[in-house]
Amino acid sequence: MGLLLALSPLLLAAAAPATACDPIPGWDQMLAKDEVRFIVIGELHGTNEIPALFADAVCLTAQERQVVVAVEQPSIDQAAIDAFMASDGGEEARREFLDARMWNMSMKDGRSSQAYFRLCETLRQMRAAGRIVSVVAFQPSTFTAPPTPAEYEKAMADLIRASGESGATVLALAGAAHAMRGNVPTPKPYPAMAAYLPAEATIPLNVKGEAGESWVCSEPNTCGVKSWPGTSNGHAEGVKLDSADPNYSGAIYLAKPLTASPPQAVTVAQGD
Repeated sequence: MGLLLALSPLLLAAAAPATACDPIPGWDQMLAKDEVRFIVIGELHGTNEIPALFADAVCLTAQERQVVVAVEQPSIDQAAIDAFMASDGGEEARREFLDARMWNMSMKDGRSSQAYFRLCETLRQMRAAGRIVSVVAFQPSTFTAPPTPAEYEKAMADLIRASGESGATVLALAGAAHAMRGNVPTPKPYPAMAAYLPAEATIPLNVKGEAGESWVCSEPNTCGVKSWPGTSNGHAEGVKLDSADPNYSGAIYLAKPLTASPPQAVTVAQGD
């Protein structure tokens, strides 16, 4: 026999049927203008709450529009994502999906978390029910030479734009810096991914939660649960569109603490 995969109880629980989406107060504002085709949700990686929020955003949008989901995962894993989305979600399908690079990179920065796996399973169920069109990975993997930061961000945006060519509304989940519609404020500023999307058709939002924890990596093998000071400032739950932060069209306030989601556990044992 080959290698056997021991699946965690959390992983098995992820196969439960998807439930109706929870409301997000103010989400109707995202769908009020027909010209809006790209909704980018900027996240703090490594929490339980933000992937769950994103799943609800997808679910709510799919009630009114055709939806393509874009996730910040390696584009080299697109075939693995497609196979899982088309699968029955059974044990063999999960085993094969967990072989993908996205779950096995040394830098487990929250995009390989248990919460992200649950998100993928929820998206699989949505696709099986005909509620979404597809799930697209937009972390570019085809550079022949190391890209500049600006080239990398543009390549991300190009993958997102291409995913919306059918006319579907694209909901993208990305790190908060990628979701900015201006420059990333480094010593040498460069345009963020969302800045390369058509401004009139794009709404970038930043997710803000109360103080809590997230799973954070500063370097490979230096990952762990870290405290998060919180950015909600007492705001009520829901979407607020405003110009307080010029980098985003507004924010989604969680109005609750963030909790850390560790990497999706995959235990491999030798078999005969």
